[in-house]
Amino acid sequence: MVEQVITLVKIPVEEIEEWIRTKHVLPSVLSESRLEENNLVLYFHEEELLEKESSARFPKTRTRRRRVRKKRNRMKTRGWEVVTRITNSKGQKCAIYKPFVDALQDTKLSVEDQKKLVEQILRANRNRPSESSIQYFLENTLEYMKKKRDQSS
Repeated sequence: MVEQVITLVKIPVEEIEEWIRTKHVLPSVLSESRLEENNLVLYFHEEELLEKESSARFPKTRTRRRRVRKKRNRMKTRGWEVVTRITNSKGQKCAIYKPFVDALQDTKLSVEDQKKLVEQILRANRNRPSESSIQYFLENTLEYMKKKRDQSS
């Protein structure tokens, strides 16, 4: 006769339910649980209407939502020489790059031509600049050049 050792493990369904709830956001009521082949199947559903009406009077605490990481729009400036670093009129610390200073030296350019030049320089370095980015680099460079002219006068 062959001896066989059998180990019996009993886990209450409530413990399994609690464990699953900690891992997933589930409806509030466990309505049914059963075994199907090799799987434990749990059925959840929302509270009934009467319970919902009473809970509507008392606001529930909101569950925390995971914040979505937003890609930051950074301009590629590798290879550009930094002329100086300034704090602009808006209080932002910014770098002034040589390609912009060289391109904007001509004081006879219109505002539109200046914008086009800044956009071309940014695009040449494989950037896709927004209007606000173009404005940022243009304003900072012009502000630096104005300060430089005022100091030399």
